[in-house]
Amino acid sequence: MTRSVAIIGAGMAGLAAARSLTEAGIPVTIYEKSRGVGGRVATRRIEGCIVDHGAQNLKPTGSALADVIENELPTDDLVRIMEPTRLYTNDGTIWPADPEREAEPKYTYRNGLTALPKMLAEQLPAEQTTFRFETRIHRLEEEIGENQVVLRGPDGEELGRADAVILTAPAPQAADLLGDSALKLRHTQQTLERVRALRMVEYTYCLSVLLGYAPPVPPAPAYALLAEDRGTPLLWLAFEQTKAPERAPNGEAVLIAQLGPLFSSLCYGEADETIIGRTLNELRPLFGEIYEQPTWAQVKRWKYSQPRGTVRFEEVNAAEYESPIIVCGDALRPENGRIHQAYASGLEAAETIRARW
Repeated sequence: MTRSVAIIGAGMAGLAAARSLTEAGIPVTIYEKSRGVGGRVATRRIEGCIVDHGAQNLKPTGSALADVIENELPTDDLVRIMEPTRLYTNDGTIWPADPEREAEPKYTYRNGLTALPKMLAEQLPAEQTTFRFETRIHRLEEEIGENQVVLRGPDGEELGRADAVILTAPAPQAADLLGDSALKLRHTQQTLERVRALRMVEYTYCLSVLLGYAPPVPPAPAYALLAEDRGTPLLWLAFEQTKAPERAPNGEAVLIAQLGPLFSSLCYGEADETIIGRTLNELRPLFGEIYEQPTWAQVKRWKYSQPRGTVRFEEVNAAEYESPIIVCGDALRPENGRIHQAYASGLEAAETIRARW
């Protein structure tokens, strides 16, 4: 009989795992709580503009994902971001670009970064791949004698079963799912050890404020501005129109303001209007009154923006656990939070399953 794998999460790690497994002839079912693929690689269309409101760019040089992007996926809409990222200080000074920092190329896609996970999903063989969107897994069980894992929903209903499961959720969510499932898994004590390891990783909050401006607008000073003081409320400011003309096709400006972890945590539950007002206040030291009157504004909340610290893949997925459940994701890679690292973690999870089989 052909063995099968259930993948929980259709972000970059889940798609990488699916790609590796289906290439080996192993069928997969991907369970995703939202309506589409990509996770934190996310794009919105607002008032005719294209806005990356999660991950901002790709820096995949030397990674497995770089080879996929350059040699296996269409490159017609792949764009190198030529404008620099510059540091700014609390008094509003914007420093010249650092040539060493700019040596590493940055990429995006003309119509949004979400093009990448969409292309990865489209290339998965239809006969070996099943997507289950808007489906949240609440508990995992191992059936004695069947050697399969049962995936259950909020009321205990069976949503599916597989010979192995790859869990790609952020570490705190993966810990919650394993903790809620511990008594239904064969190696309860080992599962609890995995939960403890995953709970060592914390994630930072991030509020992304999306701001649109009608023309005429001043030239952008850079592709992005990064706060020299990482404790400042406004950590990152990106000018979407520098990525490609399609991002703001009628001469508008589109700013992505990402607020720092402390500020985001403190203001996370505030009303959108309050968060937008606070953000506009933070823009004044840099630009005066230029960006005080956006024509539209939206707020995106990221509860699990970037992992603070990591846990080793081998620590959570030790061979002696003999578990059919493999945990992966950006918290299990050394350069946590990067798109190419999440992708690499998914490949590692798939390779672990293939090696055990």
